[in-house]
Amino acid sequence: MSTSSHQVPSTTAGSEVTHLSKYRTLLEPHVDGFSYFTDTALPRALEDIGKFTFQVGGKAPNASEATKNLPTRTIECWYTEATWIKPMCNSSDRPFLPKHARELGESYNAELKLTFNYSIDGGPAGSFQRRQGPFPIMLGSSLCHTNGLKSNALVKMGEEATEFGGPFIISGIERCIRLLQVPRCNVALAIKRPTYKSRGSSYSEFGVAYRSRRWNDDCSTITNTFHWLTSGSMKVRFSVRKQEFLVPAVILLRACGVQGDNEIFTRLTSQAGAKDSWVLERVRLLLHDAKQHGIYTSQEALAYVGARFRAVLGRGNERNDVECGEEVLDKYVMIDQRPLGDKANTMLMCMRKLLSFVGGRCGADNADSLQNLELLLPGHLIATFVKEKIEEQLTSIRKGVSKEIRTRGAKALNELGSAAFWGKVCDRYGGGAGGNIGKKVAHFLSTGNIVSSSGLDLMQVSGYTIVAERLNFLRYISHYRSVHRGQFFMTMKTTAVRKLLPDSWGFLCPVHTPDGGPCGLLNHLAVKCETQTRSMDMAKRDRVLEALLELGVTALEPGTMMPAKYLDVVLDGKVIGGATINECNEIVKEMRRLKVTGGIEKTTEVALFPPIQMGPFPGLFVGTGMCRFIRPVQHRDSGMVEYLGPMEQPFLSIACMPEDIREETTHVELDPNNLFSLIASCTPFSDYNQSPRNMYQCQMGKQTMGSPAHSLPHRTDNKMYRIQNPQAPLVQTARHGEFKMDDYPNGTNAVVAVLSYTGFDMEDAMILNKSSYERGFGHASVYKTKIVDLKEEAERTGSKEARLRFSNQKLAPPRPKRDGTPGETVIDGSLGPDGLPHVGQWVEEGDALYSYVDELTGKEKVGRHKEMEKACVQNVRLLGAEKGYTKGGKSKKDALQRLSVTLRIPRNPVIGDKFSSRHGQKGVMSILWPQADMPFSESGISPDCIINPHAFPSRMTIGMLIESMAGKAGALHGKFQDATPFSYHESKGQLAIDQFGEQLQEAGYSYYGSEPLYSGVTGQVMHADLYIGVVFYQRLRHMVSDKAQVRATGAVNQLTRQPIKGRKKGGGIRLGEMERDALLSHGSAYLLHDRLMACSDTHVAHVCRRCGGVLSPQTRRQEVLSAGAGVENMRLKWICTSKECEGKQDEIVPIRQPYVFKYLANELAGMGIKMRCEVSA
Repeated sequence: MSTSSHQVPSTTAGSEVTHLSKYRTLLEPHVDGFSYFTDTALPRALEDIGKFTFQVGGKAPNASEATKNLPTRTIECWYTEATWIKPMCNSSDRPFLPKHARELGESYNAELKLTFNYSIDGGPAGSFQRRQGPFPIMLGSSLCHTNGLKSNALVKMGEEATEFGGPFIISGIERCIRLLQVPRCNVALAIKRPTYKSRGSSYSEFGVAYRSRRWNDDCSTITNTFHWLTSGSMKVRFSVRKQEFLVPAVILLRACGVQGDNEIFTRLTSQAGAKDSWVLERVRLLLHDAKQHGIYTSQEALAYVGARFRAVLGRGNERNDVECGEEVLDKYVMIDQRPLGDKANTMLMCMRKLLSFVGGRCGADNADSLQNLELLLPGHLIATFVKEKIEEQLTSIRKGVSKEIRTRGAKALNELGSAAFWGKVCDRYGGGAGGNIGKKVAHFLSTGNIVSSSGLDLMQVSGYTIVAERLNFLRYISHYRSVHRGQFFMTMKTTAVRKLLPDSWGFLCPVHTPDGGPCGLLNHLAVKCETQTRSMDMAKRDRVLEALLELGVTALEPGTMMPAKYLDVVLDGKVIGGATINECNEIVKEMRRLKVTGGIEKTTEVALFPPIQMGPFPGLFVGTGMCRFIRPVQHRDSGMVEYLGPMEQPFLSIACMPEDIREETTHVELDPNNLFSLIASCTPFSDYNQSPRNMYQCQMGKQTMGSPAHSLPHRTDNKMYRIQNPQAPLVQTARHGEFKMDDYPNGTNAVVAVLSYTGFDMEDAMILNKSSYERGFGHASVYKTKIVDLKEEAERTGSKEARLRFSNQKLAPPRPKRDGTPGETVIDGSLGPDGLPHVGQWVEEGDALYSYVDELTGKEKVGRHKEMEKACVQNVRLLGAEKGYTKGGKSKKDALQRLSVTLRIPRNPVIGDKFSSRHGQKGVMSILWPQADMPFSESGISPDCIINPHAFPSRMTIGMLIESMAGKAGALHGKFQDATPFSYHESKGQLAIDQFGEQLQEAGYSYYGSEPLYSGVTGQVMHADLYIGVVFYQRLRHMVSDKAQVRATGAVNQLTRQPIKGRKKGGGIRLGEMERDALLSHGSAYLLHDRLMACSDTHVAHVCRRCGGVLSPQTRRQEVLSAGAGVENMRLKWICTSKECEGKQDEIVPIRQPYVFKYLANELAGMGIKMRCEVSA
């Protein structure tokens, strides 16, 4: 039930922006990032990959003896023009919708086709389209049928009215790619890392890392690290196909066109000044060390690099060493800059920073600071992955053509101009007729593991995707706002990476992080934090460059040097010029004015690092690229909204509240609540709580049994939770109303009394009013979906044909009953004629759920409900029944072969189920107390639940006490209360207790929220007034029914005969050494005997008292020696087969012992060790 007309007005009241568009803004990093891949990054990647040129025939590098006499042909092959086809049903023009993919258990795929081109000896190019397989697409993206639709249209398509996109549907399961924090691109980071020394004897711990993004913004990146050597040299490290290479920095500089020693010396020392002897001496050592290579010109340097990387690049004779060297510079060195001169300028800046860092002029950059981090977006990750797979595919095709020529000779050479030949080669060597790129992307999405030949400049190979559970709406949306630091850091013992740093203010929520292992590594974006999914277009970027030059930046022309006191001015990693510190201050001030007035793009980031001893490397850094964090604040001078980035924020003075404004203040927060995530900002009065309690609420809010979705008839999730009687909270924040969170309510308003009553409320337990329970308080249901595939059942029997079908009619004629009446013609009377259950039918353990028959043998089988809980059949679906909706190329014979049954299991509260308020006050229900015995107020109100007063002093959740007063006043006056944090300030006399206390007084209640209560048992008034009010309570998904595990005897391990583990298998709970010691300390000998033997692997073994043998006693049948012998002796007898006893039987006795003891004796005997037992009489 929506309560939008009663919700607290948000801070953006009057805005015509709908809450659906606000949700889509929150999900923009996912949805628009994937759209960027499909419409921009993929075409740019195809253009950047370019043509693969190679030779075949007699003069080819890999020519064989059989082909040396053949003419040499130069072949070019390349991909162009990506064509996308939206998801459509097979053999139909009907759109294949996300709900169809969920219900059918299929993947939501579009069709991707690439145009393959080939040319022989520079002749006219031939081309044809190659299908790259079904390609998974993101919901809500530009290729999805739900893109841009309004709520009414979404509901008609079987989606949520607030469907904002973000997940991929893989085999019917929604999965999402996590946002990852990675080092910021096009920014040089000074790093002091002891592991750098392990690269060689002369390597130091100092380095400068520069992660660059490709200049054409196809999302591919390369990291170049400048290492300082104790000999005075510098080397540049980069990786090619997971192989690390180290090249002298001076050689790369010469290859980029900086040739003379004098030019290198001057450009490295120009900003240090002539008096800085330390820098001058180090540069001299650097140049002296580079002379050993004997390289002085650009062509020599390019040839030097090309000759050593030719084999790594996989190039043959079609390119010379200089061209190979140019390719290395283009693909692996400062790839954010295309002209060699710009590459040289950026390298010189990194080298100057390394000199300054080693000399103690600047300090190390914090690699964990948000200043030096950006987000790796899902679409950008897929773009780099797909680009690599296209390159691998072209490489395989090139090798395949060479192999065809070597094996088939002249015949294959003559077919080079045929499209049929190229089609066969592509199918055979390029991943098959269906392509393999889409399959590899689907494998990546389903497993989260990325299989890469180059590493893609990433720090992890797994953990990229998670299941987008729809436990409740809060949990679902938090998947897409979560930001992970990386799986690599989970194993680090240091806590530095987990610390909450001040420069993340307004970008990452300070309280929305889990406790435990992921604490500080898994964060969530603040509600107003945005991420740039695309770089600025060239026109806007050029306008930023023009503005910098117009405002006084001295341009860096070829051959010019910056004076000593000039700071570098860097635009997205490109050094464009310099300016003095005073000029930089004026430039920054004017650039901010241009941002808010529209002179330049509002998302431009302008960060000035002033010269500070052991501070960051000084300079003016301007950012316009993608993946940056930005957030809105108010520009104080103009009063307009300005977007700031984390790099510039630490050097600004931003007031949180109007009363914080000082003379030096430059900006003011639009709303102090903008530092919280969406979920954290829904906690009422969170500024009055202890911080860990707000953290706990962020986690428990995502574990609440709430309203996961409105499109339940179209949902086929494996497990969903739904509360039956939800309510809108009486006390709610402005953000709660702004995003209309009441459309997906997660709890119930409860009358809560704080007192110690009956002893059942100790240790966070809560007493629940039995009458409230009977009225529906906390009632909920669990939805489980079961899939039955008859095709899989047939394959188990060895049949590949679809010979099974759902039916409740026996194929064989029924046998008559004993009384002569006709036999039953149906398989099970509780099922319908089609063998399917009726919707609304209740099933218990062992009841029939479905039945099917084998048309070949006539046998029938009944599938039964295996769970112990009683369930109601909520939904029955025959998958593939409607014509045209079979996906994946299935034939008509496969129709009606799959069944989906959704069961609804009632889960009303039982003792031990978990509840929580919105302030981290969690507890379990201890007892259902009769209302007649509950305390009651003068007006006759009995509390719904009772909690212990000891829950408050140590936890300091004052916000819950205020909510109790506010909820009580709101119920009495019939209005919703505003609980937005930072709304009440003690300094100005705006006390929350005054506002709500006066409202209580107006209604005739105590100012402080307390009331005299009467005992429900004696009827006498209690000695003290007790605190009672209305608090919004959540029922969590942690239930006894899911966790209770108990057994006496049951399934055992075949080998040891001890109980198996696993709740689903009916296994036991391990009683380990520590538990055994605890029981021994209490002297519980009989209990130990019962647990460790009687209910475990008790066994009667026979032991020989004479020799102590455990394995030697064996049985032997007695023999009849004479005709007069009695038959009573015709039974088995125990004898000892050891040499000491020689078949005697008088000393063998049965002993009860654990079976694993005998198993141990067998294991020792296998190693030649005999175990003896001393048996006393």
